[in-house]
Amino acid sequence: MKRPGSFRETHVSEPFCHQDAHRPPRDVQADPGLRPLVPASRPYRCEAVASTPDDGRTFPLGTHTAGSPRLALRWLHLRVRHIGDQLDPPAARPVLAWLHDDQAHEHALAVLASGTPYTHTVYDDAVRYLLTARPTPRLRP
Repeated sequence: MKRPGSFRETHVSEPFCHQDAHRPPRDVQADPGLRPLVPASRPYRCEAVASTPDDGRTFPLGTHTAGSPRLALRWLHLRVRHIGDQLDPPAARPVLAWLHDDQAHEHALAVLASGTPYTHTVYDDAVRYLLTARPTPRLRP
């Protein structure tokens, strides 16, 4: 039964299996100098710090190691949400706005994916909350 707009049949000269695309032919020896392609995973170091600019004190609020830019941003969101819950409503408005700003999130993901550190700062009357995520250096085997 053929429906309008259905896929066209393609003829292949040799039998083909999806797995064959990833395997070398049986009679070909792999070059011992080549390493298999593996997706490079770069960990991201996330940190939340509160500081009081008047006297220069800093207070660590937590650290986390994330496996991707998206997971790093997710951790930053979680920490910002916790900080926003503790602020007075007028001070929490910018925090809530950032949490719902999809464009800002896409920008943060692009920055992190490019290998550049990302920082978001929340200001309260006498305290600054600095949230950062940065890629860690890749270790060479």
